Amino acid sequence: MDIIVLSAIGIISRLAPHLPNATAVGALALFSGAKFGLKKAFAITLVTMLAGDMFRGLHTTMWATYGSLFATIFLGKIFLKKQNIVTVAGVTFLSSVLFYAVTNFAVWLSPQFMYPKTMSGLIECYIMGIPFFRNSLLGDLTYSGIFFGGYELIMSLITRKAFLKRS
Repeated sequence: MDIIVLSAIGIISRLAPHLPNATAVGALALFSGAKFGLKKAFAITLVTMLAGDMFRGLHTTMWATYGSLFATIFLGKIFLKKQNIVTVAGVTFLSSVLFYAVTNFAVWLSPQFMYPKTMSGLIECYIMGIPFFRNSLLGDLTYSGIFFGGYELIMSLITRKAFLKRS
């Protein structure tokens, strides 16, 4: 059930109109890594990406996109054992930087894009990616707040309801 619901949220966020790169997928990978086992977290992320890519199309830098998201699962698993607003925001920022660094490097490497394979070409590629990084960061922070905050709210309501039933 978790895989279907969370994947559906991720897929919808990729297919609905949005700012470039401002989707739920990065936050979904982070949340899944923090809350579920690795198999389930990978399944949620993979289903979300593959389903979305069937509609949006395949590209030469998919290895970097998927790899970054899979690394984000590990960031959630490793660094979000204890969760609070500071750790979630910090690891979300770290995962956004990781995604930006890896995917823009892949864009620079790809023959599909015309960046010169020089240090200045790499720098230009990273500079041109800044607007996408900004959008990714905004999307990741927003959706991380929704996923982690929503989870805590639901858990507190369940706990409160159970406490009231016992009283």
